[in-house]
Order: sequence, then C-alpha cells, then structure tokens
Amino acid sequence: MAKKITDENGNTYVQKKPFYKRVWFWILAIIVIAVIGSSMGGNKSDDSAKKVDGNKTTKSADNSSSKTKSQQTFKVGETAEYKGVQFKVNKVDYTNGDPDVDSPDSGKQYVVMNVTISNNGDDKYDYNPFDFKLDDNGNQTDTTEVTSGIKDTLSSGTLAKGASVTGNLVGQANTSDKLKLIYNGNIFSQKEHVVFELN
Repeated sequence: MAKKITDENGNTYVQKKPFYKRVWFWILAIIVIAVIGSSMGGNKSDDSAKKVDGNKTTKSADNSSSKTKSQQTFKVGETAEYKGVQFKVNKVDYTNGDPDVDSPDSGKQYVVMNVTISNNGDDKYDYNPFDFKLDDNGNQTDTTEVTSGIKDTLSSGTLAKGASVTGNLVGQANTSDKLKLIYNGNIFSQKEHVVFELN
C-alpha cells in the first residue's frame, strides 16, 4: 500500500514501494527462473538417439556431452530413434548429374540419400530437409540441392502419429572423403542429434 507524505507546505505526496518490493515483480521473477531452469535442466534422455532393431530399442547415445566424448553413429540401413521419431537412411547413391543441364562443383558429386522418417511419438511431427546436413570432413552443407534425374526429393510436411514419409535428400561432396548425414532437429539447434555414416 502506498504511503502518504505531507511536506511543510501542506502538500500531500504518495510514496510508492520500490518495484522489487511489489508482488508482481516476485511472481515474474519466479516464472523467468522456472522457464530458464526447465530449458537448461532438460532430461538427458531427450538428447539421445537410440538404435532400433525391429521393434526393440537398444544402445542409447548421449549427444549432450562435450565434443571430446565419442558419439554413437548409425550406418546405412540402421534405424535410429530420437524423441519418438525414427530415421533410417535406406541407401546412398552418387551421380554427376546431366552435364547438359546441371553438374556438381569441381571435384564433387551429388550425394543422394534416400531416407525414411516415421513418427512413433504421441504428437504430430514437422519435418523439413533443412533439418539435415551433409558433413564432408567437418564441412556441413544443406541437403536441398536440385539436380535433374533425381525424383522424390524430401520436402517439408507434417506426420501424424504412426505416419511415415520416404524421400531423397541431395547434397554435394567429395565422395572420397568421410561423409555423414546429420539430423539437427531444427535450424536453430547446434547439437548433433542423429548421425549416419554414409561411406
């Protein structure tokens, strides 16, 4: 409650409480601390990918650790599950494109990764080719190259519970290098969530 003060001339002033003594300030402070705490102290199992053998999930990989800790990677043909969504690289092909229409950069080939995404979670899942990166010895590039002769490229969309989609992701790389396909979750994430070795 505000305090009334009367000066020597008889003028009355209202002295207000400092903002840090007000109830709304402390409620706001508690909410901010709770939001920050929930985002920083998330469950470690949320940042792990698991290998799926048939209907059985095995081998957890914690990707929230530092880069020095070894990270589990998956091979072409294996299924990885992350937060209820399964990812599988079905096959990898290489092409030089059509020289009359398009061709990759010098010393590179188009890398065509056929992937299947299955939503086993309880909520809808939004997918996007920008969630994936092609890693060529640490150089991570988009998987949204457009080249003639490659059909069924993966576009963006939403999967309902139990639904799946299969499509091609296309990038450019030197195929003699060590190549990986990395699923980052979204364009704002810096963590590598699911990693597939392509060769």
